[in-house]
Amino acid sequence: MFSEFLLELITSATVSAVLTAILIWLFKTTVSERLKNAIKNEYDQKLETHKSKLKARTDAGIETHKAQLKSQMDVEIEKLKSSLSIAAAERNIKFSKLHEKRASVIAETYSLLNELYRAVDNYVKVFEPAGGKPRKERCKIAVKALQALRKYYSKRIIFLPQSMVEKIRKIDIELAKTFLEFANDIDSQEGTGNTKQWYKIFERMKGEIKDAFGELENEFRKLLGDDS
Repeated sequence: MFSEFLLELITSATVSAVLTAILIWLFKTTVSERLKNAIKNEYDQKLETHKSKLKARTDAGIETHKAQLKSQMDVEIEKLKSSLSIAAAERNIKFSKLHEKRASVIAETYSLLNELYRAVDNYVKVFEPAGGKPRKERCKIAVKALQALRKYYSKRIIFLPQSMVEKIRKIDIELAKTFLEFANDIDSQEGTGNTKQWYKIFERMKGEIKDAFGELENEFRKLLGDDS
């Protein structure tokens, strides 16, 4: 009987110990899981809070940087606008001065060319009224007019378009050719040369040379802004 009691007691104690161990393990496991979950939740919350703070700081930094960049860009744009305005003003001033210089060259060239045309036309005229200048004097005036034109515009052709320069040269050459033809074939014979040739020279002055001179006048006007 005693042995049975002892066995029962031992068995009961063993079972109790096992149960106790199981309960302790379950308790530890439960507590451990709860602690882990609590720690994880706290970590996750702190992590989210930290991420939110970092995002807020990053966003704020980005907006600040964007604002700084925009401010710098606005300053640079204003500087560029100012620089372009100054450059445009300088170009306008240069263009205005160039236009004034060109207008001056055109006016003087036209004046000299007109004087040459009138001098040659007066030199080769068929009818010589009484009291007029002698032919020799008219010849000298034509020579001086030709020299004055060539001396002036040859140094200033850079201010004129190439097409206009070519027309001036053409009229210059035609007037010089007409002058020499008259001087050699008519004037050298003291007016007793070929009458038909004389009239031909006179008609050339009143025809093709005068027409070329008129075309050049129109180009002068257009170059100065007169489109009428």
